[in-house]
Amino acid sequence: MQHLSIRKGNHMASKTFVCLVYLLCFISSVSVASEYTPLDNFIVKAKSMTKSVSGTSVVLIKDGQITHEVHVGMANVEKQIPVDTNSVYYFASTTKAIMGLATLQAEKEGLLSKDSTLRQLFPNVKFSFINPDNYSVKDLLSHRSGLTNDAMTWTFSYTGNHDKKQRLHFVSSLKPHPKIKKGEFGYTNLGYNLLAIWFDENYEGGWTNAIKELVLSPAGMKNSTADVDQARLQNWPIPSSYSYKFRSGQSEIYMNKNNATLYSVGIFARPNDWGKLITHLLPINVERSAFPKSVVRASQQLLVSDIDSYFSGYGWGWMHSKVAGESVLMHTGGFDGASVQVSYAPEKNLGVVVVHNESGLIANELNGRITEIAYKMLTNQDVSRLIEFHQEEMTDLAVYVEKAKAELAAKREDLSKRGSISPSLKSLLEGVYENTEVGRLTIKQRDSDLHLAWGDLQSKVYSGQADNEFIVELRPGKFYELTADKSMSVIELKDWQFQKVR
Repeated sequence: MQHLSIRKGNHMASKTFVCLVYLLCFISSVSVASEYTPLDNFIVKAKSMTKSVSGTSVVLIKDGQITHEVHVGMANVEKQIPVDTNSVYYFASTTKAIMGLATLQAEKEGLLSKDSTLRQLFPNVKFSFINPDNYSVKDLLSHRSGLTNDAMTWTFSYTGNHDKKQRLHFVSSLKPHPKIKKGEFGYTNLGYNLLAIWFDENYEGGWTNAIKELVLSPAGMKNSTADVDQARLQNWPIPSSYSYKFRSGQSEIYMNKNNATLYSVGIFARPNDWGKLITHLLPINVERSAFPKSVVRASQQLLVSDIDSYFSGYGWGWMHSKVAGESVLMHTGGFDGASVQVSYAPEKNLGVVVVHNESGLIANELNGRITEIAYKMLTNQDVSRLIEFHQEEMTDLAVYVEKAKAELAAKREDLSKRGSISPSLKSLLEGVYENTEVGRLTIKQRDSDLHLAWGDLQSKVYSGQADNEFIVELRPGKFYELTADKSMSVIELKDWQFQKVR
C-alpha cells in the first residue's frame, strides 16, 4: 500500500511516501522528476527492508537555499497518519548548536562572556565540592569542564522531577568527574543544562524564551519551540514516538517529552525550520543572515581538537568532521522515539537535515548513510555504487535487527514467566519512596501487578532472582535492577537509594 503526495514550492518539490505492512514503495510512480530521486528511492527501500514504518524526513540545502525535502513513513502508525512537511519532530541533542548560538548572541548583548565563570554565573550559589572560579562558559559548552552530576542529567532527560530549588541544588552539588579531568573532552548534557538554568535565572521568560528570541525567531523558525507543552495544547502536528525495541515499532512508546524533560536542552521543530537556520550560517548568505558575522564565525570555532577517529573536534554545539570528503559541522541527537543528524558544509554552502520519530539502530544507521549520499549528490557526484553498497549494509542490518527483536521478546517472555511477586511482598513494597537528589517514585498495585512510576518513567515490576530483587523496564529495551532491604523500606535503583516515606 502506498500513499503519495507532492508539494511544489518556488524552488522545491516535497514528496511524502508511506510504506505500510512492509511493502516496498516504488518511487517510479512519482509524477514529478527530481535530481534527488536516487536518494528518495534509497530511503524508501531501506525503510522497507528494515520494516521501519515510522517517519523519516530529510531536507537538503544547496547554494544557501533549501532545495529538496522528502518525507517517508508514518507520524502515527496506528492512525495511519503520514509525516509531511508540517511535521514537528523532536531534535534532541542537535539543540546544543542552538544553545551555543543563543549563548554567543547573549554575549553580543553583554549578558555574559565566554569566559564567565560558574561563580559569576551563579553568584548566590554555595558550591560544595568545586572551586567555581575554575570553570568557564567555554569549558561547559565544549564538554571539557571535567564536571559531573548524574542526578541532574538523568532528571532533566528522563524523570522531570525538578523545580527551581532543585535545579539550584544540582548546581551547588557539581563534582569533579572521577575519570575525566578538566580540559579533557567528555561529552555530556551537563554544560548545556547549566546554561539553561542560568538563562532561567537571568533572561525574562527563561531559557525557552531565550532560545526563541535569540535564535528561533531571528532565523524565521516559526514552527519550532522549546515549549512543547504549549505546542501540544495548540495541537501542533508532533509525530508519535516509536522504537523497534517496543512491539517491533508498530505501537507508540509511552515516553513523550514535556517541558520538564526538555530541560536536557531540546527543541521541537519542522525539519525545514532547521534547514532555515543552516542557511543563516552559510557564507553565501552572510549579508542576509539574521545573526552578526562575528557570532556566526564564533559559532564555527573549533574549541577542542582530535576527539576521536571520526570527529576532528568540537565547538559551540557543533562537532567538526568530514562527510563524503566535505568538511562539515554536525551534531547527532537521540532519545527514546527520536533520532536526528544535522550538518552543514560552510565551504560549499551545503546542508543536510535528517530526522526520525524512531529511536534505535535503524534510524541511527540511516542518518549517516542518508547524509553521505546526500552530500555526494549535492556536489554532483555519482552515487549509484554507494547506494548499492549501503543497500547491502541495510540488508545485513535488517537481519541484525530481527535477531535483536527476537532476543528482546525472549527476555520479556522470561520475565513474564517468572513466579509472581507474593501478596505479602507486594504489600510491603507498595508505597512512596524519596531520594533527595532524584526525587520521588511510587510503587502501586494495579490489575494484580506492581507498577513503578518515577516522574515521567514507568514500568511493571517483575520478579528478580531473590525475594528482594526485581526488574523494571523503564525505557524500551532498557532493563534495570531494583533491590530492596528486608523490610522493603529502602530500595535501590540505578545506584540511587530511596527511602520509603509512606
